[in-house]
Amino acid sequence: MMVLSTLLVWLEHFLATVALLSVARAFYKHGPKGALRSIIHGLRAGIPGLNALIEVALQREAGGALEKLVPTDEDDTRVGPDIAIPKEGVPAKALLEQMRELKGKDVSADDGKLFAFVYTTDKQEHIKMMREAMELFDNPSMNGDKALDAFLGEAYSIFAHENGLNPAAFPSLRKFETEAVHMVLNMLHGTPACVGNMTSGGTESIIMAMKTYRDMARAKRPNIRFPEVIAPITVHPAFEKAAAYFDIKMVHIPVDENSQGDMVALKKAITNSTILIVMSAPQYPHGAVDPIEAAGEIAIANSLPLHVDACFGGFMLPWVEKLGYPVPKWDFRVPGVTSISADVHKYGWGTKGCSFVLFRNKSMRKYMVYAYSQWPGGLFASPGMSGTRPGGIIAATWASLMALGEDGYLKFARVVMEATNKMVDGISEIAELELVCKPVMSCFAVKTKKDSGLSILDIADVMQREGWHLERQQHPACLHFSIMPHHLESADRLVQAFKDAIKEIQTSGPMKRGEGVAAMYGMVATMPDQSLVTDFLATLMNDIYV
Repeated sequence: MMVLSTLLVWLEHFLATVALLSVARAFYKHGPKGALRSIIHGLRAGIPGLNALIEVALQREAGGALEKLVPTDEDDTRVGPDIAIPKEGVPAKALLEQMRELKGKDVSADDGKLFAFVYTTDKQEHIKMMREAMELFDNPSMNGDKALDAFLGEAYSIFAHENGLNPAAFPSLRKFETEAVHMVLNMLHGTPACVGNMTSGGTESIIMAMKTYRDMARAKRPNIRFPEVIAPITVHPAFEKAAAYFDIKMVHIPVDENSQGDMVALKKAITNSTILIVMSAPQYPHGAVDPIEAAGEIAIANSLPLHVDACFGGFMLPWVEKLGYPVPKWDFRVPGVTSISADVHKYGWGTKGCSFVLFRNKSMRKYMVYAYSQWPGGLFASPGMSGTRPGGIIAATWASLMALGEDGYLKFARVVMEATNKMVDGISEIAELELVCKPVMSCFAVKTKKDSGLSILDIADVMQREGWHLERQQHPACLHFSIMPHHLESADRLVQAFKDAIKEIQTSGPMKRGEGVAAMYGMVATMPDQSLVTDFLATLMNDIYV
């Protein structure tokens, strides 16, 4: 016992000496403030429960600051978690009147009393020309509803000069974003604790999710030196981009015969450096929804977060399910799912570019925020990659959700699925072709059967000559189809075009094969060093922009 007591006393003195040396070093390098920071960090690391107490105090102070920025008695933008997409779409006229009324409560740049955030106003002569130029190159929402597109353009125009960087200056934008987030959360079966933000598109949503989990791992698992994220090979390349930006290692697992992530491979891929599991709903190349319920169980068993990338299907799968089609659970109904990305500018029929990144609770989302307190220009905090956030996009997104309503989304989903089924049924009757996997929603991929003796890329080249613009894919070679409402009219023509192209190739002889884009993909597939392909793509993209 004497020896143990002596050792404990010695250890106490040793730790105290190390702590004092650390504080002295901080004082020498950074002065009194640095020494104080060192003491605070030491206390936070050494005293159980202290971080929780600090978090409570910070939350209380943040609430007080919010009250000063946006007083409760003046704020009609705070909403509850139960707000949902309306059952029936709200008439455009009523929405525009409401939006103009809300804009009237925002800070105006026209009166000369605003000195930041806004650099243009409608009073400037060139703005009219700028609007006309934007209308010339306006990208329709692909739903075929010109009236809706015109309405969204007008909604955008009302808030074209406002900036989502400071929601205190523009409470209308805060209302639009907060309500839109809660509408989407409700659609995806989020709980009252769920939160989220708008982003500029699916890539930013994915990048912010990756940044969130990297920073969360840094805080909670500082022993990880080289963080790893596991995802099926079919996951969107934006995850690769984020991994390259944030020094994260992407670990790919194969897909099974149904083009779904292999759960046996997922279990084997998990290491002490794993910080996140990613699944897709659906994955873009073939339209398969990964086995997210199974992945959720694995995530929970290993105390890992699970992000579902629904940028492509987030605004289609909920309505397809309501129409009675079989859709596996993939959203916040799955206990292991901690975050979701979903694009409103795809099947949400909104204005480009807008997406949502959603989290199961605020404590996770806090790691997404970047904050900096030492800038001479003032205190700075931002929830995303962007600083300036176009107010028009935020307003138009809210407007699209309100104007369409559940009945509008169901109407579009019904037409899109009718077109999808018509194409799938027709293509399935062609002896030489087959689907890569059974589609869950409005996208699918087509390949040639092994015994057909044909290349799907050769078929695509022939069809392209006839005006069909097809998305070629690899591993396996196939063609991707994302179906929109207007494709219902061209479904029969597409099936016939496949038949005509096959007949031409079968009778044309070998000299016409392997030409066009098919030749390039064939060259890429046979290159022994794929890093050369990466270099080629970078060079090509660099040369496109002269």
